[in-house]
Amino acid sequence: MKKKIFFRFFAVSVVIVLLMFIFSIIAVNLNTKNIINQRLKEETELAASLLDGEDDFSNFSKYENNPELRITIFDLDGNVLYESDTNSKLENHADREEIKNALKGTPDTVERYSETFKCDMTYYATKTEFSNGVQVILRLAVRSSEVTPYITALIPLLVIVLIISLVLSFVLANILSRNVSSKVTEIGDSLKSLNEGKYTPINTDMSEPELFSVLNQINELNSNIHNHIRIADTERIKLNNVLDNISQSIIALDKSKHIVFANKRALHMFNGSSSDIGKDLVFLIEKLPIYEKITQHIGENFAFECTYDNMRLSIVITKVTNDVICDNISAIIIVTDITKEKLIEKQKSDFFANASHELKTPITVMQGFSEVLMNKEGIDEGSKKQIARIHKESIRLGSLISDMLMLSKIENKDATQNAPTLVSLDETVKEIIAEFSEEIKKKNISTEIIGSASLVAEQHMIFELIENLVSNAIKYNKDNGSITVSFSSTACGITMQIKDTGIGIEKEHLPRLCERFYRVDKSHSKRTGGTGLGLAIVKHICAFIGAELSIESEFGIGTTVTVAFTNNT
Repeated sequence: MKKKIFFRFFAVSVVIVLLMFIFSIIAVNLNTKNIINQRLKEETELAASLLDGEDDFSNFSKYENNPELRITIFDLDGNVLYESDTNSKLENHADREEIKNALKGTPDTVERYSETFKCDMTYYATKTEFSNGVQVILRLAVRSSEVTPYITALIPLLVIVLIISLVLSFVLANILSRNVSSKVTEIGDSLKSLNEGKYTPINTDMSEPELFSVLNQINELNSNIHNHIRIADTERIKLNNVLDNISQSIIALDKSKHIVFANKRALHMFNGSSSDIGKDLVFLIEKLPIYEKITQHIGENFAFECTYDNMRLSIVITKVTNDVICDNISAIIIVTDITKEKLIEKQKSDFFANASHELKTPITVMQGFSEVLMNKEGIDEGSKKQIARIHKESIRLGSLISDMLMLSKIENKDATQNAPTLVSLDETVKEIIAEFSEEIKKKNISTEIIGSASLVAEQHMIFELIENLVSNAIKYNKDNGSITVSFSSTACGITMQIKDTGIGIEKEHLPRLCERFYRVDKSHSKRTGGTGLGLAIVKHICAFIGAELSIESEFGIGTTVTVAFTNNT
């Protein structure tokens, strides 16, 4: 770099010096010509003052045939009266420019080629008057080459000046290149130190105010960059520590499905190492079915569960859309080991099913004996009330156990007992409304069915789903309320909507409505006799048959439940 700066400075200096040398020669040449022209004018005026008549022509005899000076006298018509060069032809010179200028009274020097002397000559003519009143024109001419001796004499001096200038240019270019190179190198070292996590300020010199100001600004900028890098590194270390110590595996991929980041948990889970970062995802997740399922859904938000070795994994793929911040990351994969949760869930489900099955028999016995005792004669009224209460609670408990068994079967994928058939949804709704006719009449609830639809499914499951939804619409409705069940067809299937004008549900309870035994108002639910499993069963049936469930409610106004079926006919 120093050599480049030196050669550039030196080249510029040489060009400037050479231009100055050339201009100096031109200036000397012009100045010399001006001196000669001025001298020619003065000599011509002096000769004219000595010319008083034709007798004075002899005063110029000493200049006859002088190769350096030519004297000619003309009359006003341009005819030659006297010529110092005796070898010249005495032709008329009225057309010569210097003669015309003299006649006009504006004498001036004229340079042109002379056929007589075979060289460039400088002419000057002026009009003068003899003592007898006769006017003539006096012209002097000198060789233009007289300028050459002056220039020749000056060239050695100019060459010496040129050599001195070139030497000074060389020295100055070397000094300047060294100074500039050292500053640029110092700036480069300061910037390089930032990459190494350090900060080396540039030395500044107050003797150069402009450079001092620029270097100070660079120092300030480098200092700010260093602080930002240090803060960013600290935050990155914190983030990496957090990501490395969480229980989930996190993997970031670029658009080419190469691993950009993987925390320690991910490398440990899939028996990988840090050398896998930068490679294709298949080097970390070696099971091709799982790898292919992940790569198929890169570019979208997707979640699924799978088995990897002896682990049950939950894999969530998230599409990264902020290209400004993460221009090299297109997807983030979060893998959670849910093996223990699934085992606990299965144990709970098994216990739930076994307990429900074991309780069903004694509850059925209790219900049967209570019915017998209620119809037996000779029992006092007080005892009959207690027996009636036992009978009522045994029915409620039996209903709860039936719901528990149904939920357990759905969870264990064992809910279907019959082959799928074509089920008329509107007819099923009519049948269920007829089943609850007493409760509907008691609250004076109006019912309306809009539209019709049929669905290929297991009839018992569809009946259970609609029965739970209609039952809730009746139980939690107001007196003189209404229930509207409507069906509509969409591009994806059939939509069933059950809308009531009941008590409604506060917004904060909506996310937990489908949890087992979750009650918004425990006292009200106890009065209505609900088991707390109705919506949980609905949710699991929807998941089982691939339907989508959504619940909207406004407290004090009513609730709307929507079920979107996808396998319509």
